[in-house]
This record gives sequence, C-alpha cells and structure tokens, in this order.
Amino acid sequence: MIKAARLSFVALILLSSAGCGNIFRGMFGPPRPALERYRLEIRTPVAPSNVVRRNVLPGRLAIAPYITHGVYAANGIVFRVDDVRLDAYTNREWAIPLRDMLGEATETLLEGNPLTSERAIFDPRAAAAFDYQWRGSVIEFEEVNRGRQVLAAVHLEVDLVRAANDSVVWSGSERIERAVPEPTDSMPRVVETLSALTGEVIARLIERAYTEVSAPPVPAAPTAAAAPPPR
Repeated sequence: MIKAARLSFVALILLSSAGCGNIFRGMFGPPRPALERYRLEIRTPVAPSNVVRRNVLPGRLAIAPYITHGVYAANGIVFRVDDVRLDAYTNREWAIPLRDMLGEATETLLEGNPLTSERAIFDPRAAAAFDYQWRGSVIEFEEVNRGRQVLAAVHLEVDLVRAANDSVVWSGSERIERAVPEPTDSMPRVVETLSALTGEVIARLIERAYTEVSAPPVPAAPTAAAAPPPR
C-alpha cells in the first residue's frame, strides 16, 4: 500500500511537471519582441499658386474606406519574400487600419488638387449623401524581400462613382515599387518608403482622373454625304 502510494505520488509530480512546461518556458524563455505600431505620413504637395483647376465635377465627393482583402485586412504590416510567400509581421502593426489611413491620405491630397467643386471628405458614414464617391482597393501594399534587396510596393485601384445611379465615371490603377534606403532592416525606413509611394500613387490617380474626366468630348467624325440615287 505504501509502495503504491509512492508510485502515485511520483506519477503526480511527473504529470504536473509536464503540464507546467509551457509556463516555465514562458517565464524563463526568450522574451517576445515588443509590439511596434506605425502609421503612414503623407506629405501634402504644394500646388502652384498660378494653376487653377477648371472643369471639375459639380458637387461633393465622399472618399470611402479602401477595400482590403486577405492579409491586407489585418493590422500586421505585410511582407513578401521572393514574390512567392506573403505574410504579415506579428509584432509590427498599423496603428490605424490601412483602409482608413488610405482614405485620410486621399482627402489630404485632394485638398490641393480637387476633382469636385466642393471639398472632398473622408467620411465612411455619409458616403451616400454625396454626389460622387472615390472607391479604392488595395492590390499590393507591402515590404518586398528579394534576396538581400529590400523594396516597398504600393498598388491601388480606384473607381470614381456617380452616387445617384452608382455608375462608374472613371477608373484607374497605379503601381510603384522602390528600393528601401539603408539601413534596409529598419522598419521606420520601410514605413517611410511606403508613405512616399502612397502619396505618389494617389497623386497620380487624382491627376489621371482630373485629366480624363475634365477632358472635352471628342467631336464625332463627319459622316460622308450619301451618294445621289441613280436615275
């Protein structure tokens, strides 16, 4: 009886040690990396004082949150390895959802380069009350690792929509990829590069939309006069 009790006591110790292994590893193992949070910083370009936008669309423009799918919809900053593997950092996150930061960036850039006669506003709650909507989608937004080379890539697609009948007035897509300056292992440098690319991509889309929407219609080619009927 005493021997059986001793065996049970030893078994209990072994089971307890096995169950607490993860706790001990968590207490005495390597510490988890600290959580880092970042946000995009968009620099507003200074528009020339002698340039006046003409033929802008009448009314108001609402900027919708950008559509993000899959890994881009989470908070983790996305990275790509050799154009094959796409993943997100577990300890490096966006402080604000990417969809909202891109909407805010678009509002900032439209202040100096308007597409409508009234100021464009990023307001997800009141988009239906505006005359036009800017609907963007994220195709790529990540750090790119190709061997020892580190780059950043931003690819956005946009539809400019007339709210009254939900018809697309203009659509466009722009992509820029650029090397991250040294030191390339610095996440702040990666975010700085992504911020610069974001500003350039959105500015290109705005300029294309303005040029193509405000362009005068091409006159129809004159039709050839019909030949007189034979007598």
